[in-house]
Amino acid sequence: MKSTPTLLSAFGFLGVIGLSSQVALAGGHAAAATAELKNIEGAIIGAADLTQSPHGLLVHIKVNDLPRGPKAVHFHSKAHCAEQTGFKSSHGHHGEGKGEHGLLNAAGPGMGDLGNIYVGENGVGEMQFFKTGVFLDSGDLPLMDEDGTAIVIHAEADDQVTQPIGGAGARIVCGLLQAS
Repeated sequence: MKSTPTLLSAFGFLGVIGLSSQVALAGGHAAAATAELKNIEGAIIGAADLTQSPHGLLVHIKVNDLPRGPKAVHFHSKAHCAEQTGFKSSHGHHGEGKGEHGLLNAAGPGMGDLGNIYVGENGVGEMQFFKTGVFLDSGDLPLMDEDGTAIVIHAEADDQVTQPIGGAGARIVCGLLQAS
């Protein structure tokens, strides 16, 4: 009986090795990316982790110290997060022109549309989702292209229909995607 935990641990370890090998070998491309998420004052308030699959990206975002309520999250087309511009240096949404804005829009969604993160009374927000058809360094419009990509969190919720940003308001958090 004492060998059971050891045996289970060995299988768990081998499973992790197998999963790591699958992710690292996904087409010979970047397997993962991260972003330190900073508020408009420049303080690090969270992180985003992206894992590539053959069909898109698994994205996990966790933030702290934000006002309560839903906040829009988008991929923006340039890896630039200048606080003095209100993060407008990150330009528009990634892949603008490839579908209209909004997850509920019949002519959408755009490649940069990601949904809303919900921030609780304690200032903490967390979300995980899968974004189909978006890739780190392959495909039609890779996130890790020559000018990179930023993840931006807005002050308000995205209504998922209104053009161009779903009524999401000011940009309050920004992070630059980096291969990990």
